[in-house]
Amino acid sequence: MTTPRYNTAINYLCGFIPAFILIIPASGEIAFSLLALYSFYYCQQQKINPFKNHQTKAIAFICIAYFLTALVSILASDISLYAFKRLGTNIHFLVAPWLAVLLSQQINKKTLSIAIKLGAMLAGIVALFQYFYLDQRAHGSVNALPFGCISLLLGFFSLINIHNEPKAIKALSLLSFFLGSAAVIVSLSRGAWIAVPFLLVLLIFIWYRQNSVSNKQLTGLLIIGIISISTASLSPQVQSRITEIKQDITSYEINRMTSVGVRLTLWKTAITAIPSHPIMGFGLHNTKKVIIEYVNDVQLKEHLQQFGHFHNEYLTTLVAKGGIGIISLFASLIYPCFLFYRYLLFPQSYFFSSLVLLLCTGYAFFGLTNLAFGHGIMNTFFVFFLATATHSLNRNRVTSPIND
Repeated sequence: MTTPRYNTAINYLCGFIPAFILIIPASGEIAFSLLALYSFYYCQQQKINPFKNHQTKAIAFICIAYFLTALVSILASDISLYAFKRLGTNIHFLVAPWLAVLLSQQINKKTLSIAIKLGAMLAGIVALFQYFYLDQRAHGSVNALPFGCISLLLGFFSLINIHNEPKAIKALSLLSFFLGSAAVIVSLSRGAWIAVPFLLVLLIFIWYRQNSVSNKQLTGLLIIGIISISTASLSPQVQSRITEIKQDITSYEINRMTSVGVRLTLWKTAITAIPSHPIMGFGLHNTKKVIIEYVNDVQLKEHLQQFGHFHNEYLTTLVAKGGIGIISLFASLIYPCFLFYRYLLFPQSYFFSSLVLLLCTGYAFFGLTNLAFGHGIMNTFFVFFLATATHSLNRNRVTSPIND
């Protein structure tokens, strides 16, 4: 089998996204945009239709469906310039089919793996500097919530192939994981913390599925994981946030302006509003209007107007895009897992397949307390890695299962 020839410039751009997306302002968006623009030219030059190409057609239809549900929600409500401005936050999914074609043929696994580790380490270093030296909530160059979520995923991504790496690279992978985890802790992003035990169990399962760990090692890893999570939960940062949650819940009836109080109020508001437009939703751009209309307390209403979502991806989707939107959301998070799961057993594919499983699981849990999609950086990260993983769907690269 001949070694594929990769475009060096394309791979540098690809590496820029995981490596610097959290620490250089707009770096991820710029690199993503350049890749997306070149992908249209590449598909035209190579005469490849992403909707007919074996590697990309499944992801192409999922991503286009996600974009179209957002568009339909707008067309079915009051159309305005602001509505199409809000639609622009979904542009990543519109370009995904063509981007997937480019990355499926040009991505270099080694370059990407190094960039992921670098990204986790840089996130951790910047986060620790901001928290302990600048006395700030760690956030890199973005909002603290997506910073924590992406740092966590980069840390877990760093460990995917650790059992096949030389000792020096193993040490680098572990360092990347610990620094990425440190970034999550000092970002104080409680929504990201929820995902940690599930990602840990999934990663160990992936290793077990690949025959990288024995039953004895599996038990040991689970014990180490439980001890590590328990130890991290005792850190001052985690304990303080847990105490805040308890206090906010206890005082909810008296003070609804707290972090938890606002979330509970927004969730109740969304649940009240959803039955009014169950199929098409109120429109992607009308979530603020829903908050104003369905919250009766004048003081609380004024405070909540700063939020353009309901601090929950699933409720926000149901309000904005209705039933068709939530179906599209579940398809984007669940179907890729089924699609890539069967490739875990193939040596040339399990790295990218593992990325997708961890990616979708992480986003599914991130969406419980905040938007999984909607932030430009979160969309960039998700679509980029989903498109990248199509590299593993090439029939010519899949040889024989690990079990053989």
